Amino acid sequence: CDPADGLIAPRPSLVPGRVSHPFHNAIQVEDRAQRFNHRIGKGGLLRSGRLRLQNDNDVDGSEINNDNEVSLAEESTVADTQQTQQQRQQQQTQQQFSDRNNNYSPTQIMSIMGTSPRRIFLSLSSSTAIALAANFFGITSNVLSALPPEFAEKSGLDTYYPRGDYKRAVVRAAASNSVAGIPSSSGKCSFLIPKEWVADTGLALAQAQRQAKALDYSMASSSSQQQGSSNGNTLPDAAYGPPGRLDSQGLSNGDTNVSVIVNTGVRNFSLASSLGNDPKSAAEVVLSLSNNSRRKLVSAVEERRGDDDDGNGGVPVYIFEYTVDRGERAKPLRALSLVAGSRAGDAFVTLTVVSTEEEWENPRVEERLRKIAESFKLV
Repeated sequence: CDPADGLIAPRPSLVPGRVSHPFHNAIQVEDRAQRFNHRIGKGGLLRSGRLRLQNDNDVDGSEINNDNEVSLAEESTVADTQQTQQQRQQQQTQQQFSDRNNNYSPTQIMSIMGTSPRRIFLSLSSSTAIALAANFFGITSNVLSALPPEFAEKSGLDTYYPRGDYKRAVVRAAASNSVAGIPSSSGKCSFLIPKEWVADTGLALAQAQRQAKALDYSMASSSSQQQGSSNGNTLPDAAYGPPGRLDSQGLSNGDTNVSVIVNTGVRNFSLASSLGNDPKSAAEVVLSLSNNSRRKLVSAVEERRGDDDDGNGGVPVYIFEYTVDRGERAKPLRALSLVAGSRAGDAFVTLTVVSTEEEWENPRVEERLRKIAESFKLV
């Protein structure tokens, strides 16, 4: 249209294919303004704004929570992956170390440890020697028990270490009982005693006191000195008994014991010539020499003991068994006495095993006491 005609030409619409009419646009604007005013009047705009804001917040919160869950899952996955990798690395390292050790020779392993086969051998040898010398846990006694009795006796090991329930005692004439105070090998004997028995300390003290006698300035002969010492009581050369039975002075005061007396001041001694051929007659002679009339002979036999060097089965031994009645002051005793002479005839030995009648009635005690007497022999 021409502007001169008084009409406004329509403006082309912004949307293609659509014609924009001014009147129609003005009606739409007015309608929108009315609806906007209606919403403001009833608070609809505020409510719609709040809902829109709440919806936006919900959307943002859910998105944040989803992001946090995703992050935690990713971190957990990463941690599991790292732990798995570390375990694999440790397994690989251990496998490599094991393979490396398997490839080493024993000499190389010893060198890494700072030792050598020689050191190991010396350590084992020294520890074994110490264990055997100290009878550690009874190992030496067990070894001796497995060996023949003849070997243990000839080696002398059974005098230091018990063999089973017994150990061997070897006795020779003490210096205080020998001629001129010199220990003699004549009349040397051996026998078994229970492994827990100990030497009599009171006897050792008495022997030391007799040997350390006062000096004699009269220059008397040795024979007169020997005669003077023989006037006193004869001391046993050895005595053994169970431990723990001591009196107030610390001396042994037990009725169960074994004692040995070695007499070396004789010549051409023999049982047959000195005591007779009959063991029972010899026992009565010996018992009659005592002032105690309450001794009663039970049995008397003859046996041969020791090494059979002459083909006669060893030297003859008389065995006397008798009882001693001590009246009301003490319990009665039972004793086994063995008498034997040396092959050279220069000594004779007396061994006596004694205990109370009550102890002899115990089968186990009787077995041990008779074991002592049965094992006696001259060496």
